[in-house]
Amino acid sequence: MQLKRWYGAIDVHSGGQPLRIITGGLPPLAGATLLEKGESFREHYDMARRLLLAEPRGHYGMTGAVVTAPMTEGAKLGLLFLNQQGQEAISGTGIFGVMTAWLATGQLSPEEAAAGLRVDCPAGSVKAMVKAGKDQDIDSVTVQSVPSLAYAGPIMVCLQGSEVRVDIAYSGEFYAVVDISSLWRESDDTVPLAWLREWASTVRKEVEARHSLKHPLPGWKGGVYGVFFYRKATLLALAVPKRRTYRSTTVFGGDGGQVDRSPGGTGICAHLAVLQKRGLLHPGEEVLYRGISGGEANGSITAGTTAYGCQAVLPQITGDACVLGFMNFVLDPSDPFAEGFTIY
Repeated sequence: MQLKRWYGAIDVHSGGQPLRIITGGLPPLAGATLLEKGESFREHYDMARRLLLAEPRGHYGMTGAVVTAPMTEGAKLGLLFLNQQGQEAISGTGIFGVMTAWLATGQLSPEEAAAGLRVDCPAGSVKAMVKAGKDQDIDSVTVQSVPSLAYAGPIMVCLQGSEVRVDIAYSGEFYAVVDISSLWRESDDTVPLAWLREWASTVRKEVEARHSLKHPLPGWKGGVYGVFFYRKATLLALAVPKRRTYRSTTVFGGDGGQVDRSPGGTGICAHLAVLQKRGLLHPGEEVLYRGISGGEANGSITAGTTAYGCQAVLPQITGDACVLGFMNFVLDPSDPFAEGFTIY
C-alpha cells in the first residue's frame, strides 16, 4: 500500500477550544495578499481542511490555522483561520494558540515574543505579545486586535419565552451579542450545546431579517458569523472585586453552529465594543470572562478610534494556550472517508 497524502500538525487548545495548526503537507500558497492566499487555499487545498478538522481525524468542535509568509511591512507572519464551514477573517483563540506553539518550538525567540510582533490576518494586522514565566513557561498571550465597533441595535428577540437583548457588533466578523441572563442561571455551570445552537439559529435569523450585514472585506461572506452569549457572573465577581465579570461562549461559523469551548476571542472584542457604546466600559478597565469549559480570558479597550467611517474602539484580549501534541496524518487510498464527515 502506498499512502496518498501526508500532513503534519501541532495541536493546541486555548481555554479548552481546540486548534490544529497545519505545519506540513501544504505548498506555499499563491497570492500577494492574505485574501488571495485564502482564495488559493479554498480553490486548491480545502480538502486538507475537511480531512484534518472533520471526523474521524478531528471532530465538530475542531478549528485550524495555516501559517503563511507575512503580507505587510514589519509583520512576522500571516495566518489563515479554518473552521468546519471554511475560513474566518480573524480568531483571537487561534492567535493565542499559534503564538504559544511557535514560542514553544523555538520559531519565536522569547525576546521578540515578549516585545510583541505583528501578525497579518485577513481582517487586518494585529499585535501579539507573549508573557513567559520561569523556565520560559508561557503565562499568557495578549492580542491588540483590529478596530471593533457596535454596529446596530439593540433589538429584542424571544428565546424560550423570554425577551433577550441583542446588539450587533463588528470585530473582524459580524457578531450578534446576546444577554442571556434570564436564561442562564448563575448556578448552571454550562448550558446544553443543543440549546445554544438553537438560540443562535433563532438570533441569527432575526438579526439578518432586520439588518443587511455586508462584510467590509471584498468577496468575504457577510451576515452574522458568530453569536456571542453572555451573562453577568456575580459569584465570579466576588473573587475579583471591582472588575466586571461575565460567563460567555460563542456559537460561530455561520449556520454551522460550532460551539466555542473558550470564553471567546473575537467575540469578546465585539462585546467590549458594545459595552463601551452603552457607557459601561472605559479605556483601561479590565473585564474577566469565563467560558463553558472553565477557561478564562481578559479583555479591555486601549483607546477609541474610527473605522469604516464610524466610531470604534481598539480592543485588547489576553488568554493562554497549551500545546497538546505533534501530529502526523496520512490518507490511505482505500479510506472511504477521504474528506471526513461531521456529526453534531
